[in-house]
Amino acid sequence: MFNAERLLGQLMGQAMGGQLGGRRKKRRGGLGLPSGGQMAVGLGLLGVAMAAYEHYSQKPAATAAQALAGAAPGVAVPPPPPGRSVPPPAPPAAADAALRTEQAMHLLRSMITAAHADGLMDADERASILDRAREAGLDVEELQMLDAEMRAPFTLDQLVVRTPRALRQETYAAALVAITADTDEERAFLDRLGTELDLDQATRRELHARLGLDA
Repeated sequence: MFNAERLLGQLMGQAMGGQLGGRRKKRRGGLGLPSGGQMAVGLGLLGVAMAAYEHYSQKPAATAAQALAGAAPGVAVPPPPPGRSVPPPAPPAAADAALRTEQAMHLLRSMITAAHADGLMDADERASILDRAREAGLDVEELQMLDAEMRAPFTLDQLVVRTPRALRQETYAAALVAITADTDEERAFLDRLGTELDLDQATRRELHARLGLDA
């Protein structure tokens, strides 16, 4: 069953592990990137997706998929792993599901657009990302969606035009998670994205600090 938030969380997990962006990156955890639970406090759906990824990545793939899709009647969903302070998010109400899917896909596209900023995401990189997603238990529909998005990424202009005002900060944060901004191309991408999204320098610094990354 397609779950856009799980797909977003999976890509974020790869980014944090230094496995996104056209070449091997530094592990983001070493740079102070907070856990999904901490991110959920101030980064809305982006944080919720990361918290869900962290929770379900601790489970066998089949169990995680069942829990994300909603357990069948009479089937108990296992409790979260001991010591985790933030439980997985509850399934959204039906009225909100379409909007949450749309927002999660937008943030996923922001990450993919950023990952292409240095022009180094090639067929081998896409295959590697898909292999890791497959190993993590994503289903065929989710893998097909991820592959399609990587093959036809948004340009920065397309991303900006499609960004709702309410998602401007999360869109910038998603791009920031996706790359380490250690090349001229990536730094220029983030600077232009922040400018086009009308985020002032104070807001950008706050987002960098919230993610534990240098401004």
